[in-house]
Amino acid sequence: MDRATRSYPESEPIRQLAGARGVENLMLFIDDDLRETAMALGNVENYLVGVLRLLEAPRLGREEVHAVAADTQVLDHVDMLVETLETLRRRLAKLSASLR
Repeated sequence: MDRATRSYPESEPIRQLAGARGVENLMLFIDDDLRETAMALGNVENYLVGVLRLLEAPRLGREEVHAVAADTQVLDHVDMLVETLETLRRRLAKLSASLR
């Protein structure tokens, strides 16, 4: 997801954006929002995979289930996901307005 360090061929959408004022920084912020959203989503997915692995284990122990149930770190990841998605949507709306 780190596209800032790579070069890409110029596409039609990029040519369209070149005519819009002040879009370059906005695109960098959008790219960053996408990266942060993907990381938060990956963390939530890792938690869910861990829960599934636990439930599919040959033996289900009370301590293991309690440890997963008590793990509040996943809630932080969900909060981060919601926050980054809200920011991404807001910046996309700003990008849309600048393309008119």
